[in-house]
Amino acid sequence: MTERDASLPAPVPERLPLHQLAPERAARRLLARQLKSAEAAGRRLAGGEDAEALHDFRVALRRFRSIERAYRAWVEDALPKKLRKRLQELVRSTGPARDSEVQLHWLDAQRAALRPNQRTGYQWLRRRLEDRQRQGYAAIRAALPLQFAALSALLRAALAMPAAATPLSFAQVTGGQLKPLAAELGGSFAAIAGDEEMAHVHAARLLVKRARYLLEPLVPALPDGKELVRELSGLQELLGDMHDAEVLGASLGEAAAEAGAARYRALVSQALGEGADAFGPVARRRSDERAGLAALAQRVRTQMHGGRAGLLAKIRGGEVAALMRRLEQTAEQLELPRVVALPQALRSSV
Repeated sequence: MTERDASLPAPVPERLPLHQLAPERAARRLLARQLKSAEAAGRRLAGGEDAEALHDFRVALRRFRSIERAYRAWVEDALPKKLRKRLQELVRSTGPARDSEVQLHWLDAQRAALRPNQRTGYQWLRRRLEDRQRQGYAAIRAALPLQFAALSALLRAALAMPAAATPLSFAQVTGGQLKPLAAELGGSFAAIAGDEEMAHVHAARLLVKRARYLLEPLVPALPDGKELVRELSGLQELLGDMHDAEVLGASLGEAAAEAGAARYRALVSQALGEGADAFGPVARRRSDERAGLAALAQRVRTQMHGGRAGLLAKIRGGEVAALMRRLEQTAEQLELPRVVALPQALRSSV
C-alpha cells in the first residue's frame, strides 16, 4: 500500500444528519438515493414480470425531478439543462402505459356494479385500454432500459462532482422553499372553494405533492414531521382521485365517440355487402357499447362529486387552513439559524 499524499485532505465520514448538511451536499445525496431507486425499478421493468415496476420507476424519477427543481440553485452546475431535458423526455415516454394501467385498475373495480346490457361497453373499453397498455409497455421495454442506463451513468457521474458549500443548512434552505409554497397553497385552496368547476384541483395537487416531497427528508428533524406528511398525503390522495376522475371522464368521451364511429362503420359495411336486406334487424339486435360507457361515465361523475364534497368540507371546516398554518410554522421553524455551517473539513470533501 502506498503512503497517502499528505497534501490531500483526510477523508471525513458523513457524521452530520441530512438537515444539518450544506444544501449542495444534502440535495446531491437525495438525488443519488432516487437515482438508485430508479435504477433498481428499471431493472425490474426490463424483466417484464413486476406489475409495480413502472409505478416505482416513475415515482423515483418524479421525486428526482422535484428535488432538482426545488434545489436547482444548489445543483445546477452538476445538472445542466440538456441533461434535465433528457430526463423529462424519458419520464414523459412512460406516461401512456401508466395512464392505461391506472384506468384499468379503476375499470375493474366498476364491473360488479354494471348491469348485463352494460357489460359490452365495459369489455370494449377494457380491450381498448389493454391494447394501449400492451403497446406502451412494448415501446418502453424496447428502448427505455438502454436509454436510462446511459442517462443514469451521466447523472451519477454529475452528482459525484465536487461542489462548493453554502454556509446555510439544508433545513434552512428547505424552510425558505416551503414558506412561499404554503402561501401559494392557501391561495389555491381559496380559489377551489369559490370555483364550481374545480379548475384549480390539478394545480393544488401538484403543490401539495411538492410540499410533501420537501418535508419527507426532514421528518427526523421535526417533532410532528410524520403527522404533517401523513396529512399532506391524505390531501394529495383526495385531489389525485378527483384529477384521475377528470381524466377518466375525458377518456370516456373519446371512447364513446370511437365506439360509435366503429359501430356505424361496421353496420354500413354490412349494409353494403351481402345480406343487406337484413341490415335493419341486425342493427337493432346489436349490443351498443355506448350504454356501458354511459354507465361508467355516470360512475365517474359520482366519484368527482364525492371528491368535491369531501374537499369542500375540509376547506370550509377549516381543516385545510389549519394544515396550511402548520406548514407555515414548520417552514419558520426550519429557517431558524440554529444549525452551524459545515466544518471546513466537510466542506472541502463535498
